Amino acid sequence: MKITAIRSHMMGIPGPGGHAPARNWIFVEVETDVGITGIGEATTEYHEHAVAAMIDKHFAPLLVGQDPTRVHHAWQQMQRLFWWRGGVVASSAASGIEQALWDVTGKAYDQPVYKLLGGAVRDYVRTYARTDLGLPTYGEEAATAVAEGFDAFKFGPGDLVKPYSPDRQVDVALAVAREVREAAGPNCDLMIDCGGVFSLQAAHRLIDGLRDVRTLFVEEPVNMDTPQGLIELRRAFPDTRIAAGERLATRWQLREWLEKGAVDVIQVDLSHGGGIGELLRIAAYAEVHNVTVAPHNPYGPVALAANLHAALTMPNFLILEHCRHRPWLDEVQLHGPKVQAGRVEPPDRPGLGVELDWDYVKKHPYQRLPLRDPRLADGSLPPL
Repeated sequence: MKITAIRSHMMGIPGPGGHAPARNWIFVEVETDVGITGIGEATTEYHEHAVAAMIDKHFAPLLVGQDPTRVHHAWQQMQRLFWWRGGVVASSAASGIEQALWDVTGKAYDQPVYKLLGGAVRDYVRTYARTDLGLPTYGEEAATAVAEGFDAFKFGPGDLVKPYSPDRQVDVALAVAREVREAAGPNCDLMIDCGGVFSLQAAHRLIDGLRDVRTLFVEEPVNMDTPQGLIELRRAFPDTRIAAGERLATRWQLREWLEKGAVDVIQVDLSHGGGIGELLRIAAYAEVHNVTVAPHNPYGPVALAANLHAALTMPNFLILEHCRHRPWLDEVQLHGPKVQAGRVEPPDRPGLGVELDWDYVKKHPYQRLPLRDPRLADGSLPPL
C-alpha cells in the first residue's frame, strides 16, 4: 500500500451563539492506492494558511509514494528533514498527517487505533465542558453543562478589563469563579483557564482567592514564555494543581517543564504537539514525574476522535477538553465519537472511527479570527 495524495481542507466555525468566528478546523486527508483514505486534524489558531501550505506543499511531496502504515517513520521524516524545528506550523501539519496515517493503518488492519496502541486501560474517557454556547452569563453556561451530564466545567477569567490591569482582572475572575461554583453545585469539578494574563503577584492573589471555590486545576495563570513563574506558584500553593502545556510542541519543548517541576497537569495539544504517538511519548515521560495529562482540545471531531484513542491507552490521563461547537461538530460528521453525559465510550469502527461530509466542509469557508489585544493604560502590551 502506498500514499497517493495528501491534502488539507479548512472549515470556518462561528463562535458562541453563532457570532464572530471561533476556529478554522484544518482537516487532513490521506489517500492510498488501495482505496483506503485516512483523516486527521491539524487545527491551530491564527496560522491556518501556513499550516495548510506546510501540509500541501512540503510534507505531501515528501510522503507520497511511501507506506502509510510506517507511521513513526513518516513522523520522524517530517520532524527531522526540514532543518528548522520547534515551530507550531510544521508541528501542527505533521500532527494532522500523523493522525490520518493512524486512521489508514487502523482501517488496513480492521481495528480501532487504540487497540493498535496496546488496548484500553479505562472503560471510557471523561470530558469537561466550556463556555461554548453563547449564553448570557457564566452561571447559565455552567448550569447547562451540568444539566447535560457533564461533571466538570472550565471557564476563563472573564472579559478583559480595559485598559488592562492584572490586579483588576483578579477581581473579575474571582467573581466569575464564585458565580460558576454556585451554578454548577458542589459536585462539579471546576477549572479556570487564565490564558497567561496575570502577573506573578496577581496570580498569587487569584489562587489564594480560589481556595473557597475549589478547582481541579488552574491553567496558565502567568506568562508562558518560560516555566519559572509556574515553578514559583507550585511551591507557594502545593494544595493547588497548576496546569499548562498547550503552547508547547513535542517532547523536546516539554522536557524542561517536566524536569523542573513546573506543572501538576500537562496539557499537550494532540493537533499541534506532535500527534497521537508523540502525545503518548510525552505522557510516558510525564508519568515518570507523577504528572497527569489533560489534553488541550478546543477543536473539531477528528481531533476529538484522535484524543479519544490516545486517552484510552494512557495510564496517567486525567480529563479531556471538549468544545460543544453546535451544530457544526455534529453536522459535519457522517460517523464519529459522541459525547454523552460528559463521557466518550471506546469506538468499535476501524481506524479513528470518524468520517466527514466534505460537501459540508466546503460550505463553511475560512474566517479570519479576531486577535486578543489587551492594552495597558499607556497603550503598550503586557507580557501575556
